Amino acid sequence: MIEMLRNGELHLAPVVLVIQVLICLAINIFVAQKYKYSKVVAVCMAVVPLLNMYATCVYIALAIFHSRKPLSNSEN
Repeated sequence: MIEMLRNGELHLAPVVLVIQVLICLAINIFVAQKYKYSKVVAVCMAVVPLLNMYATCVYIALAIFHSRKPLSNSEN
């Protein structure tokens, strides 16, 4: 897998995202078991990096879409 990352066959962003979610999930489940918290809430909170990535992509897409809008006649 490291060789695939070096060659560019495997992009770094998805790999880091999966590792980040797995680490968050493991830590959240461990804390939920130790302090007798809800495991459903722990799993939901482990999805926060995915939501963060989604929000970032939407923000970038909106910025690109807005910058490519043609000017109307009144703005010329």
